[in-house]
Amino acid sequence: MKIYSALAAIFLGCFWIAACSSEFSSSASQKKASSANGKTRMLRVSGYIAVPDSTSGTYTANGELVAKAQVDLKAEASGKLVKLYAKDGQKVSKGTLLAKLDDAELQANLKSAKTALDLAEKKAARTKTLYGKDGATAEELESAESAVESAKASKELIEAQLQKTEVRAPFAGTLGVVEVSEGAWMTSGAQIATLTNTSELKVEFELPQRFSRYANMGDKVVLIDTEQGIKADAKICFLDATMSNTSRTRKARALLKNANGKFLPGTYVRVKLDFGQGELVGIPVPSEAVTLDANGAYVFVVKDGKAKKVDVQTGLRTPITVNVVQGLSAGDTVVVSGLMNVRDGMGIEIKEFSNNMSYGVNE
Repeated sequence: MKIYSALAAIFLGCFWIAACSSEFSSSASQKKASSANGKTRMLRVSGYIAVPDSTSGTYTANGELVAKAQVDLKAEASGKLVKLYAKDGQKVSKGTLLAKLDDAELQANLKSAKTALDLAEKKAARTKTLYGKDGATAEELESAESAVESAKASKELIEAQLQKTEVRAPFAGTLGVVEVSEGAWMTSGAQIATLTNTSELKVEFELPQRFSRYANMGDKVVLIDTEQGIKADAKICFLDATMSNTSRTRKARALLKNANGKFLPGTYVRVKLDFGQGELVGIPVPSEAVTLDANGAYVFVVKDGKAKKVDVQTGLRTPITVNVVQGLSAGDTVVVSGLMNVRDGMGIEIKEFSNNMSYGVNE
């Protein structure tokens, strides 16, 4: 009996130990699971510190001065150059005769045409008188009047050909080097000299997208010749209706009054524009940080270790950057990588910052 009692006591003791061990193990597993469920998931991403990019309302660009009016003076007809009035570097007024081709044959033809016209007009006058007295038919009168018109056309044609034997200045300006001499045989299109009007010059330059909307026709610009150390005011006379698809710039042209002749065509100058808009402020961020949805553009920023979705208003976009003009503040940490996995309120750990790259939107 004592043996049976001892065995029963041992069995009960083992059972109690096993039960306690199972209960302890179950409790530990529940605590571990509870601890795992209570821990916030952390996502490691790259960040970018928002830094405002400020530029003043002044913009400068390079441009080349060209003459407002410049033309190559060429012969319109073929013939011998009998008179050359043009000289190297000569200043001429509009209409000045510069060269004359041989026109002896045309003058003879003109004399003959004038005689034929005079004869046709007299015949038409007689026919008209006879027609009034029923001495000529209407058909004869029409034929006589038609002959007059034909003679006039012949005379005008010869006169037009005679005009082509003269080369005159189409506007006031300065001649370049004269390429020919008297006695030379000129073919149609042969160049005599170049005529340039330097009293007005124009300069073409390009405005980046960020400044293009501030420019208007008639706005003043300052042209600076750094070589001579001089500057002068000009006015915008042309603005392209479209932006370039490649450079995202807008072509512009300004006109300079150059009566004193200080500026020379072909000179490179600096074009300075003052838009008077104060500071143009924005925050450039890497383009990969900006996402679009049905409500517009947004970014994720890190607040208290968690991701926060922020709607933003954007401006100029380049291949590597987007200019945020509203929605971000200086010093905000913008999430740059891992955006496919980022959710609002998710725990965020910044593994690196990408501000070592230049994301600024400059001129």
